[in-house]
Amino acid sequence: MKRKSILCVTLAAALAAGSLAGCGTPASESSAASADTTSVQASAENGAAIQPCEVTFWHAMTGQQETTLTELTDQFNAENEYGIQVTLVNQGSYNDLSTKLTANAAADTLPDLSQAYNSWLIPYLDKVVHLDDFVANDYDNYEDIMEGYREETSQFGFINAMPFNKSTYVYFYNKTMFDELGLEAPETWDDLLNIGKTFQEEKGMVSLGFDDMAGMLEATLRQNGSDYVNEEGAQFNTEAGQQALDFIMEMYNNDYARLVGEDNYFSGPFSNQLIPAYVGSSTGVSYITHEGWELGVAPLPGNTEKAANTAGTNIVMFSKDENQQKAAWEYLKFLTSTDATVKWAMDTGYLPVRTSAYESETYQEFMAGDATATASYAQTDAFFSSPAFDGSYDIQNAVNAKLEELILNKADSTTAMQELVDAVNGAL
Repeated sequence: MKRKSILCVTLAAALAAGSLAGCGTPASESSAASADTTSVQASAENGAAIQPCEVTFWHAMTGQQETTLTELTDQFNAENEYGIQVTLVNQGSYNDLSTKLTANAAADTLPDLSQAYNSWLIPYLDKVVHLDDFVANDYDNYEDIMEGYREETSQFGFINAMPFNKSTYVYFYNKTMFDELGLEAPETWDDLLNIGKTFQEEKGMVSLGFDDMAGMLEATLRQNGSDYVNEEGAQFNTEAGQQALDFIMEMYNNDYARLVGEDNYFSGPFSNQLIPAYVGSSTGVSYITHEGWELGVAPLPGNTEKAANTAGTNIVMFSKDENQQKAAWEYLKFLTSTDATVKWAMDTGYLPVRTSAYESETYQEFMAGDATATASYAQTDAFFSSPAFDGSYDIQNAVNAKLEELILNKADSTTAMQELVDAVNGAL
């Protein structure tokens, strides 16, 4: 099926980081709305007219993702009946965006909307607008949002966000190389070990990389029935956890897997056929080029269980002004509509956030010819999201750094267990 051509539109104006656009309400009304923010509860009464205003949306999308986000936003700006204009502000990388949100939360200059992970929000959770009233009074079939995403965006006891750029980790592999060696996509840890050994012996190649080391650790633990972390610290110092660490260190110490290094993501080395397989976000497919060879995509292999990371941010509302909240909500409804999430998914490699989008004729036709979408959908029963609590973001950073150190030092798995437990507990 043909995809719609994408028109890349340059935004006429972009707000500087930290600035907030004003609504078309009188100053006295705006001040009154801003003052009543003790609980940051959104007002979502139906029937109240929305005055024309500008809504700022901070994001970290690049490449095809940013192009499609711009196209969807331009469509909303042109078609909404209220004169709402959404201005996209690219804040760089996710790390840049997280840092700027933290700084602007302290200065009370947060944008109206922003992409964010739940773990980022802990220090300024009191500034997040509760969306429960909006969902209850002005949303079409909230139960149609995938259950896992609804659970993720209500971890704090209220609806803190709407799901947006959601993905899952999949196994990308060079099917041409695999066919040459008589190999198939792995389904188990033993398969991964066999693939690693075969590529070492036949081609002298490291066979596997992981874009996200902390995500790799959590998924591997869950694939062996082990817990990972909670508010009290590391939960994987168990027999099942040790077996998972045995497997991880065997892969790296035998040079069956390697670190990404300065490439940051494995899509580059994979595209250049410098590594035959890697585990990364499904949206990474938009960065893969495979001229002269066939791309394969498969669900993540497992051991005693199947477990597949969900990834990607949600959109959080920070507006204090009541009219601006309503305007921002109109945009959120649009982005999470069936048609918008289908287009977003087909153009970017992210996943639809609605069941109706998965089941739509348009997406079913697309998925039939798209290996990444097929592999992603095949493991929906194995999806998990990482817990968010005070210190969870610090744990992620600590685990990434410690795993890299252990791999570079070719540590044994017993040492790896103790040092990872200490790194997790030390980050809390």
